[in-house]
Amino acid sequence: MFNRNHRMKVLFAILIIVTAMAGCAKEPYRDSAVEESMATKDAPHTLDVFHIAFAPGGDETERTFSWHTRGMNKKGVVELSQLDEEGNVLSSETFESGVEAILRGFSRHKATITGLEENQLYSYRFGDGHRAWSESYTFRTQAPEDGDFNFLFFGDPQIGAGDGARIDADGWDRTVTTATEMFPDTAFLVSSGDQVNTAYNLKQYDGWFFPEELTAYPIMPIVGNHDAASFADYFNVPNETGLGGDSEGSDFYFSYGNTLILALNSQSSDVEEHRKAMERAIAANPDATHRIVLLHKSLYSSADHALDEDVLALRTGLVPVFDELDIDAVLMGHDHVYVRTYQMKGDVVVGEITYNEDGAVVDPDGAVYLTGNSASDSKYYEMRELSVYERYSAVALQLEEPTYMNVEVTDDSLTFTTYKVSDLSVVDEYSVVKTVGEE
Repeated sequence: MFNRNHRMKVLFAILIIVTAMAGCAKEPYRDSAVEESMATKDAPHTLDVFHIAFAPGGDETERTFSWHTRGMNKKGVVELSQLDEEGNVLSSETFESGVEAILRGFSRHKATITGLEENQLYSYRFGDGHRAWSESYTFRTQAPEDGDFNFLFFGDPQIGAGDGARIDADGWDRTVTTATEMFPDTAFLVSSGDQVNTAYNLKQYDGWFFPEELTAYPIMPIVGNHDAASFADYFNVPNETGLGGDSEGSDFYFSYGNTLILALNSQSSDVEEHRKAMERAIAANPDATHRIVLLHKSLYSSADHALDEDVLALRTGLVPVFDELDIDAVLMGHDHVYVRTYQMKGDVVVGEITYNEDGAVVDPDGAVYLTGNSASDSKYYEMRELSVYERYSAVALQLEEPTYMNVEVTDDSLTFTTYKVSDLSVVDEYSVVKTVGEE
């Protein structure tokens, strides 16, 4: 990825110019996007939009949106424009949104844009279907070569769990900015759940949405126990299965290139429904080389939640299903600590492992389980005694500082590298190489 940094610096210089023309230079963290929206309500032909959730769609040709506006049941649209490298509009298309009334007098909108081309610059803005428009935002699609791409994984931001929403938001912003500057070509981002500490707390959600990079890089949040009650009010996920969920959403999935991503709602303990959801996703993507599960509650951890009854029940139920369905890796949060297991199969460490000359694991049995630490510096849990986790943990660390993970995907490999935000030093790296195309 680093050999493309020069091209990306040129790209982002263009994006900065386009953004400046649109009047959306980054500002310091504000107390409330809602209050700002109310203050500008009389601006002519300006649509007040906030809490913009820009996310991956069902595959690399789609993106989903969720956003809020003032008032109830106001129509909404997304205008997608294809741009040339100078930021000039080549063509535009409008996508209508659904709208639902939500609490406190605000409308929730959801839409999906389709037909995206690879390695293309786009802009988008939100409208009311008449004359009012929001400011414009830009993003670029990637062009995976031979199945190569990367995505970034962030452990629980949990805005509001630390010394205040403002401080946590600044920490979250610093992590997202650091990660995307290091990997400017990243295809998408993932947040492991617990976006906020208190469901329905508007200022905490303001903090989660604060990083301006979240309007340029699609981010896929998964539902955590702290934000379960409000998850559907803020996010629009693709391919919901209606299985393994509750009123706030269910298991869903999406694909990108050669990889199938399966997101499970760990608020549900119904293992059979989770199985059916994954089987449905796999049947819809039979040619995927890699299968990765996203799960909020960590099945193999080393801190406060490691022995929780619900966690242990999910471990007992899901691990055999992951083995049966040939899941390669499971990315998790919840326990605010970094843990990477050994290769696990049937809740047992795999005994025979083959390594190549680069130290990568070759065609291993079972799956590797990785738990991400706090991405915002909001909260850390103390490690339990070693006897709790030494059986399965290859690496278990409480660094008490923010980290993030880069997941590098190629046609035949997965590499998981975790970095400290403070100095970009490598905390841990693990690679799996698969024999592709041979029985």
